[in-house]
Amino acid sequence: MLYFLVRPVARYVLRYYYRHIDLTGLEHIPPDAPVILAANHPTAFIEPCILACFQPRTLWFLARGNLFKNAFYTALLNAVHILPVFRLEDGGYERLKDNFGTFEACHRALSQRKAIMILAEGRCIHEKALRPLRKGTARLALGALDKDSSLPEVYVVPVGVNFTEAERVRGTVMIRCGEPMLASKFLPAYRDNEAAGIREFTRHLRERLSPLVVQFPDRDRAGIGEARLVMDRNDHQTQREYGLTHDGKQLDRELSLATSTPGEAPLLTSYFNRLAQQQVPDGAVAGAVRSDRRKAPSDWLKALVAALALLFQAPLWCLAEFIGATMPKHIEFYSPVRFAVVAGGTFLLYPIVFLLLPFLGKILFVLSLFATPWALRQLEGIHRWYQQRKIDRMVDAEREQLRAMRKGIR
Repeated sequence: MLYFLVRPVARYVLRYYYRHIDLTGLEHIPPDAPVILAANHPTAFIEPCILACFQPRTLWFLARGNLFKNAFYTALLNAVHILPVFRLEDGGYERLKDNFGTFEACHRALSQRKAIMILAEGRCIHEKALRPLRKGTARLALGALDKDSSLPEVYVVPVGVNFTEAERVRGTVMIRCGEPMLASKFLPAYRDNEAAGIREFTRHLRERLSPLVVQFPDRDRAGIGEARLVMDRNDHQTQREYGLTHDGKQLDRELSLATSTPGEAPLLTSYFNRLAQQQVPDGAVAGAVRSDRRKAPSDWLKALVAALALLFQAPLWCLAEFIGATMPKHIEFYSPVRFAVVAGGTFLLYPIVFLLLPFLGKILFVLSLFATPWALRQLEGIHRWYQQRKIDRMVDAEREQLRAMRKGIR
């Protein structure tokens, strides 16, 4: 029940928490069959939230066991379809036996033609790379087939989750679902030799998942790779893409660019070092935001209305920023914690605020909720204009040198 109450709130928050969400390949998710969505794991829990909100199937999830601290947390997490998977670091060998109950629940769910999402890497690290996959996906799919002879197939859909800047608000998320693997093809090998069958399944899953994930050839090239992606986004003005789309064009470019990242790029490195010294963004140099030196009065009026429209959300966002900046110890949790605070506050606190407001306040509050995406776009437009002003105010020779350096890279 709680899952279906929280989902529309999370969907609402996600649609403005991220500037642009692009989903492709959803047609590869069978609508009425047992399915495992096997995704990479760049953040703590944002990717399961997005998949739960923006594809039609109801999902069940697996999460690390140390989140299930007591009966209250366990009941709450179970209510939103989250089941525990215990690792050695979550309580040693004593807790590993608790996984049998989780796997039994997952097998029953698959036998009932339900959909499960699993983060196949097992742990989240904020980097553009696909890390070794754990064995859990294979154990779920093959175990369900092995135990239930009436189950003809389990479809395993590889899901590549890609963020432009996973730690930041108002970035872009690009998710692509690949063609499903048929777990039944690996069942004979699994029954003949369980460990070998699991290894073979996991190897094939990695082969299917890898082309869906933006990743550099190695960590040493990450800086050059990120710089090339930034330039491409500014060339194509992706900062002007808003809302939910299904075209996959940006993801296609980023997959290709990341794979072809060179080991050295002296001119590119020199250019971005110069940008840092001048404190100007690449987008301003590229002219991705073409604006007059003066904004029209109507633009400033829109910005004022936008700021007023966001006043109701400001206290919650400030709280989210404070908690996100002080509590998480790892970068992978910065953005998810902020999102959790905003979504939780919207679900729990906003109804109370609405009830306490007078009639006019209620009307303004509802209007502000509907106006949030528009208001954020207006303020982002002012921010981009201000960035453009930085380069407009530079000495002509310095500005032209930066543009010449950028042109030389292209």
